[in-house]
Amino acid sequence: MDTKATGREAPRWRTLSVLITALCVGLGAAALPAAAATRTGSRTVGSADTSTLSQLTFTSVSNGRDLDVQNGTTGAGPIVVTDSSPGYDEAWHINAGASGTPFTIVNNTTSECIDAGTPLRVQPCDGRTSEQWYLEPVAGSTQNAFMIRQASGGNCLDLLLAENYDDAWTDSYGCNGTAAQQWTLPTSAYQAAWNLAVDFAADQCQADTATCSWNTASQTSAAPLPTVCVSPVWYNDTSAAVPWTFQLNTQTGWSDTLTTSLSSKLTAGTAQVLQTEVDATLTNATTLSLQQTLGNSLVISVPVGDYGWVALSELATEVTGTWTFDVQGFAWTAQDTVTVPLTSDPSGGSSLYEAKTSATFTSCSA
Repeated sequence: MDTKATGREAPRWRTLSVLITALCVGLGAAALPAAAATRTGSRTVGSADTSTLSQLTFTSVSNGRDLDVQNGTTGAGPIVVTDSSPGYDEAWHINAGASGTPFTIVNNTTSECIDAGTPLRVQPCDGRTSEQWYLEPVAGSTQNAFMIRQASGGNCLDLLLAENYDDAWTDSYGCNGTAAQQWTLPTSAYQAAWNLAVDFAADQCQADTATCSWNTASQTSAAPLPTVCVSPVWYNDTSAAVPWTFQLNTQTGWSDTLTTSLSSKLTAGTAQVLQTEVDATLTNATTLSLQQTLGNSLVISVPVGDYGWVALSELATEVTGTWTFDVQGFAWTAQDTVTVPLTSDPSGGSSLYEAKTSATFTSCSA
C-alpha cells in the first residue's frame, strides 16, 4: 500500500502494475471531471523566447561600427551602412516567425526590413525572399559573433570591401568567413540569438541529413523517468464499482536539452534524423515507440467514490553528444543530452503502466 505523509489520514491507494506485454485493447465509457497531462520529457517545450531581440544593435567585428540607416533617411530604399554610435537609426529588432524558420530584421525607427542586394537597403516588410535571414554562430569566435545569412542562397550580410569609416556600405555576398561578415549582438540577446540559430539549423538537419552529424560522448545506465499520467483522471460517483476503459494518450518519449524546436518535434515523434542518429549510438538497449509498443487502452475497476487513472513508469537512458551543423560549409557545434525511452534493459528493467485508484487525487505521480 502506498501512502502520502499529510496532516490528514493518508488516502487508500491501490496500484496494479501492468507489464507492457499484457495490455488489453478496448474502448468505452466517457470521462468524468478530468485532469489530463502529457509527458514532454526533461524540459518544457515551446517557442524560443525572442523578447530580448527587440532592441538590438548589430556591430561589425571588422570595423566596430553598428548597422544604421544612412543619414536617417525615411521612406523606402535608404542604404544600410555602418556608423559609429549613436548614429541615426541603429536600433533594430528580429521579427521571428515559427520555430526553425527564417526571420526579418526590422529597423525600430522606420519599421522597414533589411533587403538583400548591393548595397543593402531598407524596404517595406512584405515577405519577399530577399528579406528573409537566419543566424549562424561563428565557430571559435571569442566575441560570440554570428554570420547573418540569407535564407535563399545562403549569402552573408557583408561589410562592403571591409571599409573602415562611417557610412560604409553593406551588401549581401558569398560567405567567406572573414571579419567583414561577422556581427555581434548585445550580451543580453546572445542566448536568444543562439536558440534561433540552433532552431533553424535543426530544421535544416531534419530536411537534409547531409547538413549535420552526431557524435556520442557518453550514455547513462537505464533508469525510470518520473511517473506521468497517460490518461484522463476519472471519478466514480455511482453506487457500485465500475470497470472503466482508459484510453491512453501516449507519446514517443523522445526529448532533448538542445533546443525547443527539436524538443517539440521529438515529442510529436517526427524527429527521424535524431532518432536514427541516436539509435546508432545506443549500447545494450532497444529504443521504444510507446504508441506502437504499449498499446492504446486499459481496463481497471474504480471503486465507489474513488478516482482512477493510468500512469506510465518509463525506462530511459540519456545519451550525451555533439551535433555539428553546416558540415559542408562553416561547421559549428552544439552539445545536447537526449532522453531516449527503452522497452527494457539487460538487467531486467522494463517500462510499465500503473492502473491507480484513490479516494483523493493530487497529482499523477503521487
